Amino acid sequence: MKKRFAAVLLIAVAAVSSLAAVDISLAVGGQGTFGELTVGKNTSYKVSVDAELDMDFGRGQGMLVGLLVGTNDIDISVGYAYQTDISSNCDLILGAGATLGLKDPVHLDFFVTVDFDFNITQNMYIRLGTGFITDFGKLNNEYASNPKFIIPLPAIGFGWDF
Repeated sequence: MKKRFAAVLLIAVAAVSSLAAVDISLAVGGQGTFGELTVGKNTSYKVSVDAELDMDFGRGQGMLVGLLVGTNDIDISVGYAYQTDISSNCDLILGAGATLGLKDPVHLDFFVTVDFDFNITQNMYIRLGTGFITDFGKLNNEYASNPKFIIPLPAIGFGWDF
């Protein structure tokens, strides 16, 4: 199910980009990518991988679509992205949008991200960034009863330009 959804998402983005002049970059890693092993009475593990497609429709204006797949959750993010060149080897990407968590309990987050892409080759880069997440909680009668404001640690990812 997870693989099918990711494949459909990638095909949809590829179809949209083929109809318009869109610059697309894919970054794997970032805020949601982590591995966690808890050893004790009840040994458990968690693994999450975060992938993000950044689409630039022109003049730095575009959108971002993110997918986080983990052992306990699936999150889909959609938002606005602004990209500008800092130098010939570095880009700045500012993003803002919403994340919908699909696993029970369904939840909604809002985010702001700041990422720097450092070019390794013409089509490959390393992404460093952080952001701000507002977790409003479950989508039920307790919505926003105890919101959380999270500033994640800086994250690293790898990306490719298409």
